[in-house]
Amino acid sequence: MQFAVITSYSFNMNDPFSNTIKFLKAVNLLASPSGATIKRLMDNLSISRRSAFRLLQALEELGFPIIDEQPEPKTEKTYRLANSYVLKLPNIAIPNPNLTGEEIILIMAIMDTCIRLKVLKETDLFKSARKKIMAMLPPVKKGKRT
Repeated sequence: MQFAVITSYSFNMNDPFSNTIKFLKAVNLLASPSGATIKRLMDNLSISRRSAFRLLQALEELGFPIIDEQPEPKTEKTYRLANSYVLKLPNIAIPNPNLTGEEIILIMAIMDTCIRLKVLKETDLFKSARKKIMAMLPPVKKGKRT
């Protein structure tokens, strides 16, 4: 698994939650059917034009599939997340992980190993996460998972 290192987006070290909120708001704006222009990102996130472009770059470095469209030459570009990448929830859009059955089984094996090695405790939170991950497995057919 690769993790992108973000160096181009400046973070507010005085209020780290401010950055998280802006990041989530940006994802939500980009996940909307109409997407977002740079101006809309600037206005909604209270950031500069340069920071809006840096935010888009950081999202791309993290693997978010950002599509840019300019329907007419005189209109501002609109940026949005690819429709196939986004699951809609009532108040927020989150990336669709599109995990394969094998990837889910690997995650479950890692979680179980962490419990056995006592790296993690089997708390209610752990059980809830495990149940949600298990629900992502393909349906059972003839006694076996497909």
